[in-house]
Formats: sequence, structure tokens, C-alpha cells
Amino acid sequence: MDKKSHLLQSIGNALVADLVMWKNKRGGILLLGSATLFWILFEKCGYSFFPFVANIQLLVVVILFLWAKSAILFNRPMPELPNLEITEASLLMVADPLRLLINTLLSIARDIYVNRNAKQLFRVSVVLWTISLVGSFLNFFTILYLGIVLGMLIPILYERYQDHIDEKLSVTHRMIQTQFRKIDERLLQKLIAKPTSKIKKMQ
Repeated sequence: MDKKSHLLQSIGNALVADLVMWKNKRGGILLLGSATLFWILFEKCGYSFFPFVANIQLLVVVILFLWAKSAILFNRPMPELPNLEITEASLLMVADPLRLLINTLLSIARDIYVNRNAKQLFRVSVVLWTISLVGSFLNFFTILYLGIVLGMLIPILYERYQDHIDEKLSVTHRMIQTQFRKIDERLLQKLIAKPTSKIKKMQ
């Protein structure tokens, strides 16, 4: 299996893979353009999300109603609408990754609470602190927009420079693992030292 096939397989869903790898160029441009437009509307122009959605829906309903009325008056064909329903397959496509994510989070929480995993607790604390730090500078729509842009850029850049990126990531991973090991040793020494000191005081 070549690198490109392995990358597509790791992304999983074929539709998503076609978008982020720019195989579906029209869909990729539409997604990126729509995300940019919505970000400008909400962040730069000051629109609120729910009034904006309600006004768009109102505009669409009025246009369709007038179009249908004019079609009857002028003997023109009625506007063709797609089948507006959520299929079971599309619902499962969204629900299954969400279920896996929730189960993973619950497994991490159980590992921290039941198994008293100090390493896992430290990692979760770092991730949550980082999210809190980023959230204090950026709001939800900006983070969502950056996520979409990075999601459209990173896979294609990784495909092009995979060997160089893998080498840098391997070095970074070893450095992080070394730091985690040092922190774990310090935490374990403190956790072991506290009960020992309490026992000595009781004696």
C-alpha cells in the first residue's frame, strides 16, 4: 500500500477523504468558501448565528412560495425540490464517530478515577488547559473556521512532505516522552513520599 492510499484509509470516510485531499475540488472549494463567508459574516460583520439562520430560512420559504404561485399563474413548471429527509445511513455516518469519541472520553475518565492513572491525569490536564488558553484568545466560530482550514490543508501538505514531517514528529515525540517520563517520576516520588511521612508521624 502506497503512502497516499494509507493516508486515505486513515481518514476513513470516503466523502471526507475526497474533500480534504482535494480529489473533489468543487466540494473542497465550496466548503472552504462557505466557511470563510460565514466567518466573515459572524466575526467581522457582527451577525448573530440564530437570527441569521432564521432570516435565511424565512427568505428561502418566501422565495419558494412566490415561485410556486407564479408557476401556477403563468403555467410554468413547479420548482423541483430534492428529497428533504435525513437518511438512516447519513445519521449512522455521523453517530458512529460520535459514539467512538464519547466512549474514548469515558474510558479515559474511568482510567483516571478507577485506576488512579497519574500520567493520564496530567495529559488530560494539559489538553484542557491548552483548550482553555486558546479559548481565552479565540471564540468558537474562529476556532471552528481554523479547524476547517487546517483540516483542508494539513492532509495535502502531509501527503507531499510525509517523510520530512514523520522525521520531525518522531523527534518531537521522543522529546515529549522523555519529559513525560521525568514528570511521572517526580509525581510518583511525591505520591510515595507522602504516605511514608504520614506513617512515620503516626509511629
